[in-house]
Amino acid sequence: MYEVDSPSFLEIPASLVEQMLQKTNEIGDMLQSSIHEINRKRQKYRLQLEQIGLLDNDIRFRNIKPLVSGGVDGAYAVDRLLGTDLLFAAAVGVEGMNEENGKRVLSSHDVFVNPEKHNPENMIAARAIMVEMEIKLAANAHYDIVYLDGSLATALIHMYKAINFVETLNTKSSEKIKEDFKNFLLSYKKILDFHDTEKYYLGIPKYTSRNDIGKNLHWPENYDDRAILTLILDPGEFTRPKLFTSEEGWHVRLPYEDEELKILMQQVISGIKNLSVIYYKPHLWCPALRIEMPSAVAWDESKLDTILYNVKSQCQTPSIMEPFPLYMADRIAKHMAPAIPAYKQIIMKQMTQLADNNEKDIFFMMHSYRTEGGS
Repeated sequence: MYEVDSPSFLEIPASLVEQMLQKTNEIGDMLQSSIHEINRKRQKYRLQLEQIGLLDNDIRFRNIKPLVSGGVDGAYAVDRLLGTDLLFAAAVGVEGMNEENGKRVLSSHDVFVNPEKHNPENMIAARAIMVEMEIKLAANAHYDIVYLDGSLATALIHMYKAINFVETLNTKSSEKIKEDFKNFLLSYKKILDFHDTEKYYLGIPKYTSRNDIGKNLHWPENYDDRAILTLILDPGEFTRPKLFTSEEGWHVRLPYEDEELKILMQQVISGIKNLSVIYYKPHLWCPALRIEMPSAVAWDESKLDTILYNVKSQCQTPSIMEPFPLYMADRIAKHMAPAIPAYKQIIMKQMTQLADNNEKDIFFMMHSYRTEGGS
């Protein structure tokens, strides 16, 4: 019999917990076996990377100027009330640590909160508004290096899903998506196109299923590139830039017909198709980071060295497994949605002060069945 004191199990029947825990040894053995198999073939995989010219290291870093960096992340939530849905979306930018050039920039943010009619697609709308905010915030950030939480292609994927939603509904959220769509594309284009030689935009996803390298080299299919490279790269090593490949069928999809938007969307798609990706393990305690960037940056040795140097300097703490500004932005984002209950209490208090109706009726109308969201 297992003894479990975790509060996560307190409301689960003991027999169900017992059944779940009986699987731990089996699952642990499976994972350990997979890791052992990768370690056993580690030298073979490293030799493959060397033979195709993908393996490199950062020992060439010399006299690189530190730059001001910042991370951008967002959060969204839908609080399903008795009579309506409360939509919430926000984005935040946070500066990195130990910057030396005195160019200090305060954190920046944007937020959207609005009640909407019950609709299962409200989650898609909230996420799309968050994405628009994130892209706009990143494009206008004053940092020299801007880290975005996630792939640089994710924003367009989420926006594709939202466009079908906004075409059929006339709501505040759908109108906001339409109103901000041009600025979204302009900001997105700025991130994907490389013209400003002093500005770098990097996409760093925490989770990825990409296995473009592994597929070509016939690595185990049940692990993505990032997982395997975490085990086979030595500290300071990285893979040479590789053109970002995607099986997504990129095409022009707009919330309304507009020739200027069509051209902008084509430019954004072109920018995504010309992204490059590297994997970099800056320290022993870090996983291999997947870093996406415009190809014009990736193939410029000086610019690439500047980026990798900054990434390494922002991963100095063993307990933080991503660049510090992204870690801080993510922490703030994850605390946004749980704050919705307190926000509702303020609304309820204002309603009871202004309304003549029974407080009980207000309580039931503001009662939350559940809150769903993400960051």
